[in-house]
Amino acid sequence: MGTISVNRLGGLTLIVGPVLAVVMFFIQPGGIIIDPADPSNAQESIMAFISNSGLAKATGLLIPLGLILFLYGIFTIQGNIRGNGNGDALSRLGAGIILIAVIGWVSTSALGNVIAGTDMQSAAEMAAAGSIFAAASGINLMSGLLGALGFLLFSLALSTRDDFKRIPALVIAVASAVGLAAGLWGGLDTAQLETTQMISGVVYLLTTIWSITLGLDLLAKE
Repeated sequence: MGTISVNRLGGLTLIVGPVLAVVMFFIQPGGIIIDPADPSNAQESIMAFISNSGLAKATGLLIPLGLILFLYGIFTIQGNIRGNGNGDALSRLGAGIILIAVIGWVSTSALGNVIAGTDMQSAAEMAAAGSIFAAASGINLMSGLLGALGFLLFSLALSTRDDFKRIPALVIAVASAVGLAAGLWGGLDTAQLETTQMISGVVYLLTTIWSITLGLDLLAKE
């Protein structure tokens, strides 16, 4: 591994990272598959985590790992663009915003692990879990908005270049714009969080597919 090139490692992380994150996202308790809960309903979401604490803790560790790998791949792509024609400035801005979003998502996962370790045996623990959930929800909402904005800018940057496929990049730009609008909708009306979370999941799935193609392109350059 000490001799692996930046492009090869970046290509691998663009494939493995987002796939790991999206799989863990879909099986995370309270999400889409296991004990689905309305994200605007604190009690439902907290109980989903506590009832499946082992899985909640595992996904809470693996989602950040996948996102960090994904982030390395994003910065590898940006490194290929840096100082080399169209899209440099816009991709730098997009990658920087994505970095902040990932930090937020990692923080949310950490708070989720705290909730999963709560036994809810006292009123004080229940109140603490509720406060932690509220903080995690706020961070997650802001991170989702920043992530959508970051990928919107990053995909637009790649769409201006001849060494990246224009149509897939524009598709992700449109999907990211939809994700950004959904995030704003959820922020203004928390009763719609369940719907906006589903939209965000579809957007992230499309972004994952795009990331895999970017990773394969990087590997092909080796």
